[in-house]
Amino acid sequence: MHGLLLLTALLTMAFLVYGLFQLNQRVMRLEEKKRQMAAEKAAEAQGSKAATTKKSDDIFHDLEGEALFYAMAGMYHQELEFSEDARKRFELVIRKHILEVLEKAKEGERALESETIIRTLRGPVHSWLPQDVVSSLLIQGAVLSKNPKDERAIQSIQSTIDRLYMQLGYQSPDDLLGLDDDQVPERDENDSESSEAEPKRAPGADGFM
Repeated sequence: MHGLLLLTALLTMAFLVYGLFQLNQRVMRLEEKKRQMAAEKAAEAQGSKAATTKKSDDIFHDLEGEALFYAMAGMYHQELEFSEDARKRFELVIRKHILEVLEKAKEGERALESETIIRTLRGPVHSWLPQDVVSSLLIQGAVLSKNPKDERAIQSIQSTIDRLYMQLGYQSPDDLLGLDDDQVPERDENDSESSEAEPKRAPGADGFM
């Protein structure tokens, strides 16, 4: 009798252990499937992001920052040819960088790095300006923030911008100091409007003129 009870208990325990083992295996398979699906989604998202970034970078031949600046100026990588779309987009990046430096001057910044990240509709771009340009914009921008009608500061800033644009082979914008981010739409390289088609603001509208 005792042997029968012991055998029954052992069989019951064996079935219980087997059931728990099967349940554990099923849970592990479900977890593995979840991890696999999550990994596939992450890989797909990363691939999509990489494709977008690659598309954005290709227009500049994978160059950025200082290397891109001097390539656009025709000093480095002279074997590369930049499309009209690339030059339009780069000009927009330079505009935004200049305005960012002037805005920092209004906020009291006295020193900035040459490189910054400019956000555009087609993704961020690492923009670089010569340090003498950044320093000049900061100094004269600080003067202009205290006295928006300081003609000497205005002329100095415009002269700095003129030299920069000449170095890059662009026509210098006469209206740049009268613009802010609300008035500078993020034109992409398919925008056929020229820089001079940007809307102008009235003097004093942004604290610089």
